[in-house]
Amino acid sequence: METKPKKEFSPKGGMKMEKKFKGKEGQGPKKKFGFTKEGHGAQKKFGFSKDGQGAEKRKSSEDDEKTDWADYKLRKKELKSHRQETEKKDIYVILKDCTKEKKTKLMDELHQMIKGKIKQFSNHEQRQEVFEDLKADMVVLSKSKYGRHLVKKLLMHGKKELVGSVIQSFKGSVRVMLRHANASSIIEYAYNDKAVLAQRLMLTEELYGNTFTLCKEMIEAIREAVVYMAYTHDGARVAMHCLWHGTPKDRKVIIKTMKTYMVKFATGEFGHLVLLSIFDCVDDTKLIKQTVLAELLTSLDEVINNKYGKKVLLYLLNPRDPDHILPEVIRFLEKGDNNAHSKKEPATRKKELLEVVSPPLLQHLQDNASTMVRDKGLSVMVRDILLSAVGDLRPAMLAVVQPASLELVPGGVEGQLHMAEHPAGHMVLKWLIEQDALLAKAEREERFSRILVDTVGVDQLRSWVCVNRGALVLCSLLKCVDQSVVSEVRSGLTAILPKLKKVTNNRGVENIVEQLTAAQ
Repeated sequence: METKPKKEFSPKGGMKMEKKFKGKEGQGPKKKFGFTKEGHGAQKKFGFSKDGQGAEKRKSSEDDEKTDWADYKLRKKELKSHRQETEKKDIYVILKDCTKEKKTKLMDELHQMIKGKIKQFSNHEQRQEVFEDLKADMVVLSKSKYGRHLVKKLLMHGKKELVGSVIQSFKGSVRVMLRHANASSIIEYAYNDKAVLAQRLMLTEELYGNTFTLCKEMIEAIREAVVYMAYTHDGARVAMHCLWHGTPKDRKVIIKTMKTYMVKFATGEFGHLVLLSIFDCVDDTKLIKQTVLAELLTSLDEVINNKYGKKVLLYLLNPRDPDHILPEVIRFLEKGDNNAHSKKEPATRKKELLEVVSPPLLQHLQDNASTMVRDKGLSVMVRDILLSAVGDLRPAMLAVVQPASLELVPGGVEGQLHMAEHPAGHMVLKWLIEQDALLAKAEREERFSRILVDTVGVDQLRSWVCVNRGALVLCSLLKCVDQSVVSEVRSGLTAILPKLKKVTNNRGVENIVEQLTAAQ
């Protein structure tokens, strides 16, 4: 019986296992990771060849590279030394032999030699050259134990332009410098002794953080939209801050966008505050005249009879008068004082604006005196116009006196009280008589008391004693600054003194009697 040959073992049911990897034709199968078919060991691919000479070649190459690199560095060092010797010439040998310890000692000696004598050793051009060479290192020098003295001397003895440049070099590093023991003294000296207002603001604005810096960019972005937000409480305050801290160009843009809306601003509860800020900080009074005041004075009757419009006009006559503006509003307006962009003196700005509004206000008072003196709200306007307006006050004073020259009938005629008996009218007379002292102090020639006595006459004035308010006006005349008026009124009232002594329940008459008897 013929025996069958044994089958080769196969993991899959007797099938012969095929080789997974095949090489090129005529070659054996490829192995991964650089191993050969014969299994002669693990020859690595990189750095070795079949004949085993790769490692030696690579080592030789590395030695050549090291030799070349060392030579390169040597040649570079020689080149640098030659360049320094060429540039520095005579001092090269000294510098070459100057160790760190020797350098420190020499710097200490030099510092002691020139301490307090910097100004003697240099002029402006030399100091400027020193700054130009070191301007990028001003902050670093300020932190240095000895370098800070150089920075301080530049501030101390430098001209205005140099000081400004030194301070400008601190920008962006103020907070860091203030926390440094040496640099903080430089910031303190620059702020207290050398910086002008704009430079002080620059030094301090960094203390407010990034929000403050972003808000300053913000003004330019929103200046054309201010007109739309200034009618609300918060919007008006944003507009005021924009005017205070904006550049002259920002202010001009804001004011021009408000054109044709000035009366609306003036008569608004919050908008009128924006106009007050304009009067406070804008130096270009010609621009204010052509835009703001031109519109207000064209509609003067509307503005002067409005609660808030009246405040705007009174502010032009007498800024920040606590009689017309609440203390908290005055405090808020003061936040805009000493801003970086207002250069004109407040008194100069006020005078220039007052010269514009005075003639129209005096004319308006002259045309509407009989109505204004009997209006409680406008009576203060009469007083302030005749106190602060520039120009000839006499025509307006005569217009105010005319209603007082009429015959006084106690209780009035057809319900119309005489000016001396009217609640507002008699106060106007008293204010203007007492105000003569202020006019005299300001070296003004006009005297309301003189015009009143000349227009009404002493005989007519004596009839005012029959009403309490009229008698109080006569008391004011007996104490006025014009002594000729005092003499005439006293003479006229002394003639009826026995009659006055019999009057009861009249406080004004009692005061007259006291003054007359005291003078005898």
